[in-house]
Amino acid sequence: MVVKTLLLLCCSTASFLNSSNPNNNIFVHSMSEEFRLEERQRRGYNKWPPTVVPNTPGWNRIMTRRFSQIERIRNREDKWNAWVAIMTSALVATNYTQNGWGLTRAPDHITERLQQRLNRTLLEEGMIDPSGKYTRQEHYIPVIGGEEHARPLMIQDANDNRKILNEMKPFFEWWSGIDLKPSIAYGIRAYRNDSNLLMHIDKPSTHVISGIYHVGRSEDAEPWPIVIEDFHGNTNQVYLTPGDILFYESSKCFHGRPQVFIGGYYASLFMHYAPADPAFDGDELRHERDLSVPPHWHVDLPPYEGLDEFEMVGTSFKEPNCKNLLCSLDETNEESKHTVNWYGPAPKGLIVTNGWDPETMEPPKEWVEKGYDGGKRRAHVVADGNDGGGEKDEL
Repeated sequence: MVVKTLLLLCCSTASFLNSSNPNNNIFVHSMSEEFRLEERQRRGYNKWPPTVVPNTPGWNRIMTRRFSQIERIRNREDKWNAWVAIMTSALVATNYTQNGWGLTRAPDHITERLQQRLNRTLLEEGMIDPSGKYTRQEHYIPVIGGEEHARPLMIQDANDNRKILNEMKPFFEWWSGIDLKPSIAYGIRAYRNDSNLLMHIDKPSTHVISGIYHVGRSEDAEPWPIVIEDFHGNTNQVYLTPGDILFYESSKCFHGRPQVFIGGYYASLFMHYAPADPAFDGDELRHERDLSVPPHWHVDLPPYEGLDEFEMVGTSFKEPNCKNLLCSLDETNEESKHTVNWYGPAPKGLIVTNGWDPETMEPPKEWVEKGYDGGKRRAHVVADGNDGGGEKDEL
């Protein structure tokens, strides 16, 4: 068989050498399209639309709309990237919790430690010094918007990040209900004025159970919520306060901060874990997401009245005709009725999520979050930050 089109994937990004090929023959990780379709059928991906995971009405609604949007993308490379991302989210990645997100309060001593690191780099005018020994301007990545002056700064301490990742592991196991192994913690990342973060999902091999640890922000910072779609069709806008941690299934739930940030800086630490179960195979997940892409992925359907435009930027997306680049954040759009606003600070020792009152932060009468056991599996960290000895600070 003569193959005229080549697809090169790196972190789910595709590059086409001849997208006009009428046969749409491709290689995916040295796998021809013909073989991909045979293997796809063998593994049971023979139903369209697929049964999403979890199979809830809200998750189904989100994914059905996204399938229709992607079918109308014209650029072949963007179309493939969109299918890979949406199929990973819709069914390839496993969900470990009932809702996909939760909000709690971090231990004070770790927050203080991070804030000391952040404050050491602050200038009197409230900006961050990019010339410090442990501070650098983050390299360009498509998911983060803004001009050069808005590029985030990274306030780094790799050793401390590793310690915090290990110290905080019990908290993430407490939320997810599974044993975890640390992947990476990076930051502190300080976003700057005029930047934003487009909606995306993370690496399914390493960024499975994740957290955003909000460290601090400038006094002039305007409210800037983290946005996350949950398994019941809600778009949650969560307004964190310093010391809050947002738990989320980052390779499953689309998340971002598509609204442009206004202010001096907004700083957080990002923490990622993977299941410790030996049966978890990140390489196989990457292979599976390529196989899950439907056979008709290359077909361009005509525009559909009432369906919002969907545009890929690298491996992230935006809805360019809607306010804040996401239609659920546009009060004039029908999708906005699914948006819920949450305001920190989060309570200590509890995990806020769907079912709580978003205004009062009061818990429901009965806890229904899968994985959370009502406190039987307690999270402990060492109060003095060392690995042995000393009193333990309970969440």
